[in-house]
Amino acid sequence: METRVGYKDLVPFTMLVLAVSAIVQFIFGAVCLFLPDLWHSLLWPPPLPQIPDVVREFAAINYLGTTIAAAYALYQGTGDGARVYFAFSLAYNAMAIIVALIAASTNGIPLIMWLYVLLAVLYLPAVAFAWVQQSRSTSAR
Repeated sequence: METRVGYKDLVPFTMLVLAVSAIVQFIFGAVCLFLPDLWHSLLWPPPLPQIPDVVREFAAINYLGTTIAAAYALYQGTGDGARVYFAFSLAYNAMAIIVALIAASTNGIPLIMWLYVLLAVLYLPAVAFAWVQQSRSTSAR
């Protein structure tokens, strides 16, 4: 049986970042889709405007789709798969921070949104570190 180069080459920190990403995305997606009252009261509370159900459901399937992407990158076990997910998550979280800061300066945002910003600020260097560490590990083989 032929072994592909780079197959199952994830370093432990990359696996951790992918697993945490999948879990967090799943929680957000499941709450957003199946527990709309909890979503609107805890995770998307006033002064944020309540979003229409169909928009909330589309947001939920985006969260669940990214859950699958992170889980698949973890399952695939390759640095290339992890980097594809990391490229998305770095861009998404950086833009989310910008949007949150704009919202805070114009409309005000609830305390939970500042927690999201904090988590994103912590997540960005974790993903960047995992990416660099994974790239070094893969290139050393």
